[in-house]
Amino acid sequence: MGGERVRLGRRSLLKRASGIAAGGLGLAGARRAMSQTRLPDNLLLVSDQRPVYGGVPRRGGTLRMVRPTWDVADFNPTSFRMDYQVAASYLEPLLRPDDVTMEPRPGLAESWDASSDGREITYRLRDGVEWHDGSPLSADDIAFSFEAYRDDLDSGAVNLLALLDQVEPLDNRVVRVRLLANDPTWLFNASSLPMFQAAQYRAHWEGQPEGVKTLSGFDWRTSLPIGTGPWRLTDWTDRGVWFARNETHWDQPPWLDRLEIAWETGDQLRLEAWESGEADILWPFKASSLENVGRRSGRLYEAETARVMFAAFNFANPDSPISGALDDPNLRRALTLAIDRQALAADVFGGFARPFAAGTVAQPWAHDDSLRSPRSDRAEAGALLEASGWSDYNGDGILERVDGLPLSLVVVFQSDLSAGLGRVLSRVKLDLVSVGVDLQLQPLSPAAFDDRWRETRDYDLIAYAYDLYPAFTDYDLYGSRWDIRRNAFGWNPGGYANPRADTAVEAYLEATSIDRQRQALLDLQQAVDNDLFGLWFGFPNDLVLVASDLLGFQPNKVWQTANTPALWRSED
Repeated sequence: MGGERVRLGRRSLLKRASGIAAGGLGLAGARRAMSQTRLPDNLLLVSDQRPVYGGVPRRGGTLRMVRPTWDVADFNPTSFRMDYQVAASYLEPLLRPDDVTMEPRPGLAESWDASSDGREITYRLRDGVEWHDGSPLSADDIAFSFEAYRDDLDSGAVNLLALLDQVEPLDNRVVRVRLLANDPTWLFNASSLPMFQAAQYRAHWEGQPEGVKTLSGFDWRTSLPIGTGPWRLTDWTDRGVWFARNETHWDQPPWLDRLEIAWETGDQLRLEAWESGEADILWPFKASSLENVGRRSGRLYEAETARVMFAAFNFANPDSPISGALDDPNLRRALTLAIDRQALAADVFGGFARPFAAGTVAQPWAHDDSLRSPRSDRAEAGALLEASGWSDYNGDGILERVDGLPLSLVVVFQSDLSAGLGRVLSRVKLDLVSVGVDLQLQPLSPAAFDDRWRETRDYDLIAYAYDLYPAFTDYDLYGSRWDIRRNAFGWNPGGYANPRADTAVEAYLEATSIDRQRQALLDLQQAVDNDLFGLWFGFPNDLVLVASDLLGFQPNKVWQTANTPALWRSED
């Protein structure tokens, strides 16, 4: 999994007891803002991750969404070029990640079994599931989907199927996957990919030469995309996609009659669409946009994510004038103590974050909640720096060693990856200078960023911000055998080496049960946190703006607005 980092859906490529205030009812978990951001009086803040609604859902109405998309004409399910809201509406996976924990739950597969060595997974499909054209879901559809994800020239999921050897339908409802080796991520990641109909695409697929096959270029105007999902696609243009309720859905048809998804890339224009009623749900939504909210009443859901922000120390910077300084745990400890994470969360995220959450394992099923970044203690940070031989000898406010070399560090990050990351690092720069440490920020283009960590590696810290898969895939961030300096297919951009972390990584990769995976990841988190692998910046939360007359919203860590079938209109 080293080398190119693949992110799906919003990751890239990317939440309950009596009603709501607008209807004269109360909503469990609702509260006014307890952050630095003041909410408009017409918005109610909801922080419960499994909100409960009162009343009886009723049918009828249309759900309107305006999404920030970039490619609206490519329904190739393997490429993830189209906004994932579309695929999440009409396609479904074998196993779906739990909304809150991200553990695998039954989807199109009602059950599954894995062999003792983890190399064979057998799925049993639900009986009675139909495609939107009325034909039954079969094991052949699953085999075709997996093979297309692996072999499609435009696939955005190819790394998730790197260990796929063979997919074999055993009968119409049973399919067996053979892997080249145990893959602890398979049930979480590959099994959660949306499945599609073999009959719709097979002729197009088989009409292309081996090695260049792709579903891109299929004529979706004459053959609308078909799925098994709760919404049936009825029409699309360059401005949007229209869906109708799938009345025969195997689980439960949506409460609403129709779903309309339109496109608009501008944040302010999307907010104006919500204000005017052209949109009922707005996500993503930035805390900084709260000051632009008008008079429409609604609820603001503060939804937890599996998003991480951190800066890894580089223990092998070939050009560092203070070579070896970061090997000193007192220095690393001083840097983390200097950061005021509470203020950082308020300044950058409006307080909508978990500022003291530590590490890069943010998936709830595996995250160690006992690990917490420390509160800022600049006096202690200063004492540690002094004990390590750093002092402001020349009075310029920056500490130096006795040889006169200043404590100046360079952090690199990809400039277009996350605007929030740049703001976080700017805030960290202010915190560090308060204890005499100079931090130089170097935002880089994607190409320049890749060159720095792959080739020159001349930085002291390297910062990242990204959303996580349901499974843990960042073992190559920590494992020493994935050090890019020795492994061309590796990552480990800081040259990190920790025997305890290596042992935990190997235990994770060999684990054939979720319980064993969890234990290995708990060990890994303890190892890298105790060893001060990097600077943790907490886990930012998402904000989802929902119209007050729309009930039933449930956050979803994989895709916050995935659960549209559960929504209904209030009677008021």
